[in-house]
Amino acid sequence: MLKKEKYDGFFGGLYRRNEKFLILSTAILLISIFLGFALASVLSPILGVMFGEFKRKAVQGQIQLTTLSIFFNNLRVSLFIYLGGLTFGIFTVLFLLTNGLFIGYAGTQFPLGDYIIFTIPHGIPEIIGIIIAGAAGFRLTSCIYHILEGLTHMKKDISMRNQFKYILELNSDEFWESLKLMGIAVVFLLLAAFIEANISITWGNYIKTLT
Repeated sequence: MLKKEKYDGFFGGLYRRNEKFLILSTAILLISIFLGFALASVLSPILGVMFGEFKRKAVQGQIQLTTLSIFFNNLRVSLFIYLGGLTFGIFTVLFLLTNGLFIGYAGTQFPLGDYIIFTIPHGIPEIIGIIIAGAAGFRLTSCIYHILEGLTHMKKDISMRNQFKYILELNSDEFWESLKLMGIAVVFLLLAAFIEANISITWGNYIKTLT
């Protein structure tokens, strides 16, 4: 069960209670982005195929430069990251690593300056959204762990149904906490999609005229 302080605001309390998960998610994503960029030639046999598939979908119109198309594509990825918490965080880590490596690798496929200029407007909220989705996945893992821990301490002389209900209620805060984090992640991803579809290219072209 989460310990909530009365003086905590919604966002401040949410951050403090999930700080370790946010730091872990941030570290995994940022380190994997660096590795994807630094080890691009080594990882090219795998990431090159992923990048090629991404380009194919863009060319064929499966991924369009519209707010909804970009949003739903990123939402799908973030849901995988979140639901990875059901596997004790194993797939949350794997999906964070995969996305980080892909982002880093993509940076080697274009002139670095252009890549930064054209991606930074939407890239910041998108990365924040992915990080928060990762933290939500880890919080979901924590919830499942505490439920299973409670099940191992059930007593035979008390109604099993009542004990199970009590364990679920005791850990319901963690489940709702994970959903709150995921909800915030969705907001950031929607913002990122809107910026990418409507602002990033115009911004990038404008900045290039100044250089």
